[in-house]
Amino acid sequence: MTMSIDEVVDNFADHIYRAAYAYLGDAHEAEDVVSDVLMKYFSVCESLDINSAEHLKAWLLRTAINRCKDIRKSFRWKRTTALEDVHKAEFGWTEAELDVKRAVDNLPDKYRPIVYLYYYEEYKTEEIARILSLPKGTVVSRLKRARDRLRDVLSDYREE
Repeated sequence: MTMSIDEVVDNFADHIYRAAYAYLGDAHEAEDVVSDVLMKYFSVCESLDINSAEHLKAWLLRTAINRCKDIRKSFRWKRTTALEDVHKAEFGWTEAELDVKRAVDNLPDKYRPIVYLYYYEEYKTEEIARILSLPKGTVVSRLKRARDRLRDVLSDYREE
């Protein structure tokens, strides 16, 4: 199954962007990831064995997450500072929303994509396991550990 560039962009670019933004927390980097992933797809699409739109979406998200991991390992990324004030101004986020974003951003890399795919893309744990090439039990345990960490970090909000 090969889709035209317009079809892929219309159907999947927003998903790729949201995944990259959730992982990196930077709009410009997320846009770059979208471009990188789409270019990669169109350079290898003829050799891929993708038989459905859901399978293509999973491949694109997995590729985006891998690209985000590469970016986070880069020297340039490690030298940049947090852009929380920009997020607050650009997106109109409340302090509570920023606190949740900070908490998710501070999760270890192995938890962050699972949280994103589960809560934002609404994938089931079996689907996440397939996308990330992990055993289902690993996904379930990492999701539980991520929830526990977030619960601890955001415990002040529970009391209010």
